[in-house]
Amino acid sequence: MSNNASDSPGHEPNEEHEVFDASFEELSRFTPERLEEFSDVVLARALSRLEVNQRREILRHISEARASDILSEMDEEDAAEVLGAMRDHRAVAMIEEFDPDDAADVVAELEDEDRERLMDALEPETAEEINLLLSYDPETAGGVMTTDFGVVKIDQTIEQAIQAIRRQREEIDNIYYIYVVDDQDHLQGVISIREVLLARPGASIRDIMLEVEGVCAPDDDRELVAKRTAEFNLAALPVVDPEGKLIGIVTHDDVLDIVQDEATEDIQKMVGAGGDESILDSVFESMRKRNPWLIVNLVTISVAAGVITFYEAQIESMAILAVMMPVIANLGGNTGAQTLAVLIRSLAVGEILPRDSFAICGREAVKGFLNGVVIGLITSLVVAVFTQDAMVALVVFVAMASTMTFSGFAGAAIPLTLKKFDFDPAQSSSIFVTGIVDMVGFLIFLQLATWLLF
Repeated sequence: MSNNASDSPGHEPNEEHEVFDASFEELSRFTPERLEEFSDVVLARALSRLEVNQRREILRHISEARASDILSEMDEEDAAEVLGAMRDHRAVAMIEEFDPDDAADVVAELEDEDRERLMDALEPETAEEINLLLSYDPETAGGVMTTDFGVVKIDQTIEQAIQAIRRQREEIDNIYYIYVVDDQDHLQGVISIREVLLARPGASIRDIMLEVEGVCAPDDDRELVAKRTAEFNLAALPVVDPEGKLIGIVTHDDVLDIVQDEATEDIQKMVGAGGDESILDSVFESMRKRNPWLIVNLVTISVAAGVITFYEAQIESMAILAVMMPVIANLGGNTGAQTLAVLIRSLAVGEILPRDSFAICGREAVKGFLNGVVIGLITSLVVAVFTQDAMVALVVFVAMASTMTFSGFAGAAIPLTLKKFDFDPAQSSSIFVTGIVDMVGFLIFLQLATWLLF
């Protein structure tokens, strides 16, 4: 949810921890004046650790406007639980205080019965705005936009525009830009408050407006919204419908949320955790998200382990093989993980084009090979000293270099292949890379040992 926190007095870190770590009994002893001293974010984090009835009890001592700011900083599900447990008149008043996009996020998480009851009690205009936002996929521009924005008509004079902006001031908390529309609300241009104030008397909006850059459609993916906002260095990105009518804007604080959410999702998906999973999720919810990929991991690692069964005799006769197998597999896996992390990030920021795939895979294989040569030389020298056997050291060196070469290639090829077939390249790529690299690493090392040592 967007950050609506107002400025509050600064605090020493230990004072904020006092609130964050406080139990319900300790928080309930804070006076309303004392609670007012802390930022919305700190209080939201503290309340998120409490039971829903305890959250409601604490918020009873805080004004509706401030309580709505605190709820807007909480996870949507947590905030919805609190609203569902409140008396209707207070819950409705707090929803009315939300920015439209935050209100839609919270209302979407309410139980069906609570949602219907509270929506019926809202002001018709508020309910209409929320229903509009709920009609869009939450992963799109329409799902994250707000319908609060400053707007003037293209044929207005500067003096008329200033009056129009003043009439809108109570409805809009933050005016980043003033958007210019025609009589049918088609987006025509954009101006800044500075340009309005410095314009010569009698000038028209048409004379000073600028062309709009970075417009997006309501169905555009929210990742595209974040990229476009960064590309054009905007504080807000306008959203227009297919007819070119301005229907909302995505503000910079929502873009920051998108970037953080997408980065978190990619990191968690890479290792098979739920993209939206939290450490505070219930045991069963986490199991539901993690178990399918752990089963996939079991299958891939079982295949790798199966390779070993074909070389049992060699391993039994030379203990050094058993010692070195996990070393080679682990270094190969780390090489693939390094490549994977860099590549997923590059995919996320749009640095990679389809035509780059072969060059990237080749370049990562070369990186893996060169690192493999360095690490292989160090490892083989240590093996040679301890075993006094040059052939064993040679097998370790060649296996290390070969495995890390393949690992660098696999770390790039697997996510790029998933991307080509429209799968999420971050979704458990690490599991596939680790399983495949282990299998190939074991095969290379044990087969080389069979050829050169037996």
